[in-house]
Amino acid sequence: MQNYIQKIENICIIKTSSLGDICHMMPFIHTLRSKFPKAKITWIIGSQEKKLVENFKDINFIIFNKSKTFKSYIEVYRNIKKIKFDVLFLMQVSTRTNVMASFISSSIKIGFDKDKSSELHSFFINRTIKPIRDNHMVDTLLSFLDVIGLEKSDYIYNWDLQQKVDSKKILDKFSIDKNNYFLINACSRDKNRNWSVENYANVADYIINKYSLCCFFIGSNSEYDKNYFHLIKSKMKRKSFNLVGKTSINELIPIIKYARFIISPDSGPIHLATSVDTPVVGLYGVTNTRRAGPYNSKEYCIDMYDDALVKLSNIKKENAKWRYKNKHKDTMSLIKVDDVIKKIDSVLELGKIN
Repeated sequence: MQNYIQKIENICIIKTSSLGDICHMMPFIHTLRSKFPKAKITWIIGSQEKKLVENFKDINFIIFNKSKTFKSYIEVYRNIKKIKFDVLFLMQVSTRTNVMASFISSSIKIGFDKDKSSELHSFFINRTIKPIRDNHMVDTLLSFLDVIGLEKSDYIYNWDLQQKVDSKKILDKFSIDKNNYFLINACSRDKNRNWSVENYANVADYIINKYSLCCFFIGSNSEYDKNYFHLIKSKMKRKSFNLVGKTSINELIPIIKYARFIISPDSGPIHLATSVDTPVVGLYGVTNTRRAGPYNSKEYCIDMYDDALVKLSNIKKENAKWRYKNKHKDTMSLIKVDDVIKKIDSVLELGKIN
């Protein structure tokens, strides 16, 4: 296998989304670039996700715009049709990425094992990663490298997105006092993952009262996220600040970096926080921290996934598939305010300051 490694000169990666998954990709990318410094790397990626990693100058990015699917297929095909790749890493399970994989000329096409795949994924690959139950997504993605001969001792756990931003300028723009605030990202794109308005308000007021920190809310530009913030604010007794829909992805990164911590359900900002070493108080129930938690902050998360399996779906933990989501309407109500407060106290006792 070591002889085969030396022959890898042209690599293709298909991973188009999401923001959180792109953050999960960073150890894989840094390891790949370190172990194959002369290889040409082509990465097929989503248009929004590319903004996170556009400063990797030694990677050729091909943009797949999900809002223009047919035109994007043509663009991908036009860019890769004459290239013979040594290996394809098909690192996303979807019909869309299957179609793109069919365009790729490569003798080695690596994908997920049977238990982690769906959407006919297995028909578009000829090698699979080893099936390991309850593996975190970061480790699952790194295991793609095992197939071409790397070992765990080769892994580089580096989440650097190679962002080049003027942090002070961005903090000044939004009148943010470095290290004197915390963040709440109240909404996930999956509404089932969102905690209640009243619970967020109670926790925010507690932190402001006890620790005298400023509270900033972040979120997407959707009307749902904006309205959710205003509902929370209406329940709060203390002042908070609204950044929901007001920041670009690149502006959000330093805002997260210099926060004391962030509270959020499973969503992109949780994993952006991992990339800049900011503690995360994650609210998990629909998904679990074993697979999708903030890689370096799992001990600060509330994880009610296993309880929800039994109480709301009557499923034993060992019978739940790797991708299974607890989408019962009462799942997030299993997370209690007092439990979140205990985690917040433990984070602030740690005293992380950038």
